Amino acid sequence: MLAGEPKSELHQRNKRKEITEDEDYLENEAEIAEAKPPQKDSPAKIWSYTPFRQAAFLAHLFFAPKFFVHRVTGLIYLLQYAAAFALYFYDYDMFRASPLVWSLPLTGVIQSITAIYTFTFLPKKTKDPGYFSDKYTMNYPFIVENSFFALILLWQWVYYDDFFYEMFKETVVFEWAFVFFPYVMRQAWPQTRFRDSLESTNGKTQKNRFFYQIAIMVTKAFYIWAKHYIGYFLNYARYLNRISPEQTKHIYLMEISSAFATTIAVFLHTLKFRKMIGPRLSFFIYAFAYLSTFYSYYFIFDVFPKNLDLTLLCLGGVAINFASRKWHVLYQVMVFSIIVSSRYNIAPEALKGFLPLPVGNQ
Repeated sequence: MLAGEPKSELHQRNKRKEITEDEDYLENEAEIAEAKPPQKDSPAKIWSYTPFRQAAFLAHLFFAPKFFVHRVTGLIYLLQYAAAFALYFYDYDMFRASPLVWSLPLTGVIQSITAIYTFTFLPKKTKDPGYFSDKYTMNYPFIVENSFFALILLWQWVYYDDFFYEMFKETVVFEWAFVFFPYVMRQAWPQTRFRDSLESTNGKTQKNRFFYQIAIMVTKAFYIWAKHYIGYFLNYARYLNRISPEQTKHIYLMEISSAFATTIAVFLHTLKFRKMIGPRLSFFIYAFAYLSTFYSYYFIFDVFPKNLDLTLLCLGGVAINFASRKWHVLYQVMVFSIIVSSRYNIAPEALKGFLPLPVGNQ
């Protein structure tokens, strides 16, 4: 600190230094990427190794001392995911009775938390989240934000389990928070924006720039759909106990796909950064994971006309998705009032024709 320099000026100078360091980090990384561009979407050199060398590489990938907790947690998640995927198709009833319905998504949350405490060195001030990039790594706000999506995914996994459903019904306020106001709670997390990824050109090589622009727009469109019709809609339908056991079966397959798109997708970025897979292949795998959720909806598409009231309420949410936060909160309060009054059969007479009574014992 210079003699006589006010603390506020010192703080500002340190802030400017921190931003400059982050920018230098990305610029250096971009220079390396330009000098040695990512490989094409073909198996990297590691895949041509002998089985022994491949085993040694995997051992290092998951058990190296650096980032050990994060690596091992990731391995535990991958093993559980493989078990859940296989068990779902082999014996669905066994899958539902297994601890995987809560341990897999819970491990996803834990993995996201270990990432928060592991990758503190990542850029913190850059606007581009870095996921849709073949030059940059992900920035730190993106890592932190991912824990929110892992958390709401955990909620939906356990909310569709009968044991946890009955338990959460007794909590009332806790249930209300996750069913109706998850994106109000999201204000506690940093928020990255697709727009920043779309506007950023420095993070993309010339040959992949147009590809990533299309990828971002497709992913953004899906995100809006998923927010309202995989998130809100399925929460509302479960809250009113309108989902049949057969529909629940297909919804759990949707949750398995969502688990890949939320947690394993971040691992794909690591593989891309290590040049084990190309940037386009990385995105195609990610896109296949989240688009595969439509496979589940194909079998339960009648859930929309049978719950036309909820379908229209979610459509209203889509309509105000890009409005100010104030309007979003007000709309959710309105939806909350309508649906809660329907569950407890206290809706005004004018609404009872619009919102049929929920199916099942409440």
